[in-house]
Amino acid sequence: MSGSLSTAVDNSVDGPFDATAEQAALDLWTRAIERLRGRLSRHTFQTYFEPVRPLSLIGDELTLAHSSKFMIDWVRDNLLDVLLQDLEAQRGSPCAVRFVVRERLSETGEEPDPGGPTIPGDVQRVAGVPVRPPNINAKYTFDSFVVGPSNQFAVAACTAVANAPGRAYNPLFLYGGVGLGKTHLVHAVGNHALKANPACHVVYLSSEAFTNDLIHALEQHKMPEFRARYREKCDILLLDDIQFLGNKKQTMEEFFHTFNALHEAGKQIFVTSDKLPNEIEGFEERLRSRFQWGLIADIQPPEVETRVAILKKKAATDNIHLPDDVALFLGTHIRSNVRELEGSLIRLAAYASLTRAAITVELAKDVLKTVLVVRGDKPDVEQIIRVVGEAMQVRPNDIKGDRRQQGIARARQTAMYLTRKITHLSYPAIGERFGGKDHSTVINAEQRITQLMDEDTELRATVESLLRRLNG
Repeated sequence: MSGSLSTAVDNSVDGPFDATAEQAALDLWTRAIERLRGRLSRHTFQTYFEPVRPLSLIGDELTLAHSSKFMIDWVRDNLLDVLLQDLEAQRGSPCAVRFVVRERLSETGEEPDPGGPTIPGDVQRVAGVPVRPPNINAKYTFDSFVVGPSNQFAVAACTAVANAPGRAYNPLFLYGGVGLGKTHLVHAVGNHALKANPACHVVYLSSEAFTNDLIHALEQHKMPEFRARYREKCDILLLDDIQFLGNKKQTMEEFFHTFNALHEAGKQIFVTSDKLPNEIEGFEERLRSRFQWGLIADIQPPEVETRVAILKKKAATDNIHLPDDVALFLGTHIRSNVRELEGSLIRLAAYASLTRAAITVELAKDVLKTVLVVRGDKPDVEQIIRVVGEAMQVRPNDIKGDRRQQGIARARQTAMYLTRKITHLSYPAIGERFGGKDHSTVINAEQRITQLMDEDTELRATVESLLRRLNG
């Protein structure tokens, strides 16, 4: 597939303005989404494409903005081919797509007022009436969450917190693997609390956003405002992926005091993580002990019956005709996480819509062949290269070749890392299967990916998802 997609975090408000580049992007994007509107289900279009804002078209690179990194990940993993095909059809040549995450975009897509940036969790008011913070996703509710044995305890704990913030379990620490529904439940708590009390100050953000906000406050000498925002003007603090605070000494210091202030005031604290508190590297002991004050709950991968129920609910929401045998086939063979499960359904439905084909088990086997790795068998090197190439939009021949372009080099390093992890082949044997590379190249690739996984949360999530997929 020609074209590419990259993601960056951009919380800036000011920057160089190029009216020509912006107008070119607007023209191209307007034509593209009009075509996509008629080719995708209404729900898929409104959820993943309608909120996107075109920023610039410079050369062959189209830059788009979206307020949710989660949604960008969905587009990259499941609808990238559809998007790139349509942009190429409009231009008559391949087009690269770059997404920037603008967490401070308002619900209308406009930039914040120059008088002051909107901070995640700020409660805005219209005619004196509180409005849901724009980063609380209204679609993520308890009603839209499929409950099964693997997540029943977690849902019960979250429901109790939503019904009695600060009194049921405080703090609530929810942990589990990527794509199992932690973020959905965090938003569900926020939505439930706001419905019960619209004046409630709910602050939701990722640990990365909390760190960035702290850095901004330090640079602008606005620490009093920072502390007031999270300690005094907050009734419920929802913090996603707290494991990324590890080894960030000053951020942990501020969070520690924020935790104490909120807890003493009877305000609810709800955090998520992919690890238990005692497993988070670089996490201070005094913070670990704080989470023992409340409840630590886990969320496990869903069993096959729950996976099928999730697929059917997603299909009903998106108006996708999903035959029972296809739902059972997908639920049986895709086991890693809910995100991949739903993403596979979206990809299958989009392909069926574009080719005007019926959704069948045979079509699913063909379209999702890189996801449906043979279960029970260890994948070979060719399979690993093919799966990595599909996920990172790099051709297998390029992974085995000598091109040093950054995206290709990163995919090659990732494939080598996963090959070593899964097959336990020797470094020289792996190098030979990657086009006759020297064993030192494989060693460097393994070390580089290991290092980057500690620094780049997006790469880490990609590698972990690929590892789960390949291991079945």
